[in-house]
Amino acid sequence: MAKLKSINPVNEKELGSVKIATKAEVEEIVKIAKKAQKKWQERSLVQRAKIMTRAAALLDKNASRLGKLISEEMGKPLRSGIDEVKDSAENIRVLARKAARVLRDEVIEPKLPASKLKQMEAQKVANKIEYLTKKGIKVASVIRYDAVGVVGAIKPWNYPINTTVVSLVPALMAGNSVIFKPSDYVPLISNELMKIFWQAGVPKDVLQIIHGRGQVGAMLVDSEIDMVSFTGSSEVGKEIAGKCSQSFKKYVLELGGSSPAIVCKDADLDLAVEEIVFGRFVNCGQVCAAIKRVFVVEAVSEKFIEKLAEKIRELKVGDPMDKKTNVGPLVSKKQLKKLQDQVTRGVVQGGRIIVGGRRMREEPFIDGYYHEPTLMIHVTPRMDIMQEEVFGPVLPVNVVDTFDRAIKFANRNKHGLTAACFTKSRKKAEKAMKKLKAGSVCINKAWSFNARACFGGVKESGVGVELGKHGIWAYSQIKHIKVDNTIDKTRDYWFVTEPVISE
Repeated sequence: MAKLKSINPVNEKELGSVKIATKAEVEEIVKIAKKAQKKWQERSLVQRAKIMTRAAALLDKNASRLGKLISEEMGKPLRSGIDEVKDSAENIRVLARKAARVLRDEVIEPKLPASKLKQMEAQKVANKIEYLTKKGIKVASVIRYDAVGVVGAIKPWNYPINTTVVSLVPALMAGNSVIFKPSDYVPLISNELMKIFWQAGVPKDVLQIIHGRGQVGAMLVDSEIDMVSFTGSSEVGKEIAGKCSQSFKKYVLELGGSSPAIVCKDADLDLAVEEIVFGRFVNCGQVCAAIKRVFVVEAVSEKFIEKLAEKIRELKVGDPMDKKTNVGPLVSKKQLKKLQDQVTRGVVQGGRIIVGGRRMREEPFIDGYYHEPTLMIHVTPRMDIMQEEVFGPVLPVNVVDTFDRAIKFANRNKHGLTAACFTKSRKKAEKAMKKLKAGSVCINKAWSFNARACFGGVKESGVGVELGKHGIWAYSQIKHIKVDNTIDKTRDYWFVTEPVISE
């Protein structure tokens, strides 16, 4: 029986192991999920929402324990791990409440007064066709949000609970069953998350988990599921999109990012530094939406870079269990080696490191996957480190002569997940919002992840969105229903109904 080991990135010690799923097991799990889904979709939105709310309460109750396991398994500082669990609980509550509302039938016809629509909302009427018919309405038209079927959720390691729940909750609320395939770096915390949902009341046949590396994820995509929700690299996302297109499966892809930040001449530099340092180095820089490239206008570049370097030097690298730690280890040896290669190529291509720049090899870091928080200058927009997604604590800064040039360079990238602009000018802010090619644009903030707003990318950063009402609808099959119970048979057809008299 093949096993998947969970390794602590601080010291390379084994934390535990799980069984790797076989192809036969994946196929059997899909059959079970299809059967279970039919009963699950019969439960009302209110019933499903109550279960999700119980899951949120259980996450809050177990936040310290689960946060510790996140830190042990992928290296996130403990306080950040606990915050992730608590944020996830709140996101579940928000998404469950919103889904219970936006997944109800939407009345298109007849045009009812606002008071009647409010009354239906207050009564939490889900089946509005039935409601209108009972009220004596003869002609009605609604938009209905049916379940898709079985959703395969393939999720990453950097936010093992949060990126998972923002897909699971909408999928389950829409009446789907879910097969969850977590990253091979975080099998233990993923198992604990499943136990939370099962304890809350989600049937085990409706929500199942399988473990393995990329091959197992590919098996799931190739199986008889109805939809794929994937968060990960653009390269794997392209493969999934191709496979899903061949079999007409729905898919939502939240992919890589190389998010730019523009610092204008009139920016509040202290604010920009605080936001960019947090937005780059939180979770050891292993965030899809993290600021990964900075374009600063020349007039303030010297002062900005000086402040930036000072702030980065203040970051404390250390054991994730230490409350004073800001930056822990990278998740794996593979990720560390990839980052080292990117830094080396950056220097070879002309970049100059002024803070950090190397793997930390001295005690107590010698056995872990630690890399110094790094600041690189003298970079150009075409350099690899400004074009690739850099998933680690490295920040390259490019000095530009104008704001317009900064926007041009920011858009010169295959990714388009998030973007930020720091300015006090309303005109520049409006221009950044309009011109920056990204799924989210933030002004005077590094990035935002809000359960009430949609989150997704353009270009090679993804297809579709998570979160908000649009992210909830992504997990449903939208159907139009028209009912006409009028007795009158003389309807307004396009063809001629009067007899034609020949001469």
